[in-house]
Amino acid sequence: MSETALRVWGRTIRLTGFTGEELAEVFDTFGGSIDVVTDGGKPQLTLHRQHGVADGAGERRSRHRGGSPAGKYFLDGTPFDGAEQRRDITIVSEGPGCGVYAEDRALLVVAGDTATIVADTLPPMLVSDVIEDWLLCRSRADDAVQVHCAGWLDDGQVTLAVGSSGAGKSTELFRNVRSGSSFFSNDRAFLRLRDGVLEVRSFPLPVNIGCGTIRSLDLPIPHHDLGDHDKIRLRAPEVAERFDVDYETWYPVSRIVCTSLADFHANIYWDEDDCHPFWIRSWHPGALPGAVVEELTTAIEPLITERKLLTR
Repeated sequence: MSETALRVWGRTIRLTGFTGEELAEVFDTFGGSIDVVTDGGKPQLTLHRQHGVADGAGERRSRHRGGSPAGKYFLDGTPFDGAEQRRDITIVSEGPGCGVYAEDRALLVVAGDTATIVADTLPPMLVSDVIEDWLLCRSRADDAVQVHCAGWLDDGQVTLAVGSSGAGKSTELFRNVRSGSSFFSNDRAFLRLRDGVLEVRSFPLPVNIGCGTIRSLDLPIPHHDLGDHDKIRLRAPEVAERFDVDYETWYPVSRIVCTSLADFHANIYWDEDDCHPFWIRSWHPGALPGAVVEELTTAIEPLITERKLLTR
C-alpha cells in the first residue's frame, strides 16, 4: 500500500492508499505550504484510503462555501466554475470522538486524529477539505483566530486591511506590492498573541484579483479584456511562485486598516467562518477562552485605523 508523509502548513500528515493523481489536488490546494517529508516524525493526522462503495442518509452540513459572486477566470482565460466552491457533507452519525459522513458514494470515518475514506472514486476536494478542517481546528485550539483580510510586509512587520468582500482589500494590497512591499495575504490569516505581541500568519489559498484593479495598477497579470468586476483567479501554487509567499512565519502586526469597526468585527471570526466551518464535530475546538478574546482585543484595538479602502 502506498504511503506518503506531507508537511502541510507546518504540520505532519500521513496518507496511505492514495495515488499520486489523487494527491495532486492536495498539492494544488495548499501550494506554497506543502512538501513531501521523509523525516517528519510521528504524524499529527493520518488519512487512510480504502476502496469500496457506500451510501449514507442524514442531515446535510456545509463544509465549504465560496466568496464573492463575481465571474472568475484562470490565468489562461478559462472560466472558473463557482459551483465548485459550494460543498456539503451528509452526517451519518456523530458521537464523542467519532463521526461518520457520506458524500457521493464515499464514506468518511473520523476517529481521533485518524480519518478513513472508503470510495472507489474520491469526491472532488474531500481530502483537501478534511485536511483544511483539521488545520483550522488545530489552529483554533492553539488560541489563534481567523481574520478575513489582505496584508503586506514592510521591514518584517505586517499591515492588515480587514473587511468584507469588495471593500478594497486586494487593491490596497497590490498597490502596496507595486510600491515595494512584499505580498503577505489576500484573503485569510490567523492572529495570535505571543509575549504581548500581536502576530499574524498567512494561509495558502487562491487569489482572486479584479480586472479593474489589474488595469488601474498595471499589474503583470492578463485580464483578457474582461469587465472591471470580473476576477482573475491565481491558484495557490501560482500565488506562491509569483509572490514568494511565506506561509510558515508568524510576523508582528504593525497596523490594521478597515472601513469601520463594525466591518472589522464582522470579519474577525471569534467563533468560526461560515465559508470555512468546523464541520467535523469531533475535531471542533470549542469557543476561544474569554481571557484569550480579551487579551487579543486589547492588543488589536490600538492598531486599528478606520478609513476608506482603495477600490481603484
